[in-house]
Amino acid sequence: SKSLPSLSPPGPRGGPWGGRAPPVTPFSPGRRALLALVRRSRHREVPLWDLQRGKAPPGTRLGVPFLLHDLLGAQQLQSVPTTAGPLLRLAEP
Repeated sequence: SKSLPSLSPPGPRGGPWGGRAPPVTPFSPGRRALLALVRRSRHREVPLWDLQRGKAPPGTRLGVPFLLHDLLGAQQLQSVPTTAGPLLRLAEP
């Protein structure tokens, strides 16, 4: 019996992305869901612990910590230190 070829060759560590994280597009469902959550909050800011304790939005392949790190790196969210812990604020355009 002949095996079916895979759509993408596995990398050195296995998996279609070769040990790297899957590509995140600017409009991925996870990014949209977290940004929408911050937009709907009061004053467009949310405590970091509040987002970390929640589960990943539906349709995402990545966890909330990765998505938060990605949004902070893309400068779509700003981290503001407070006495109660970091506060994530929507970056102004």
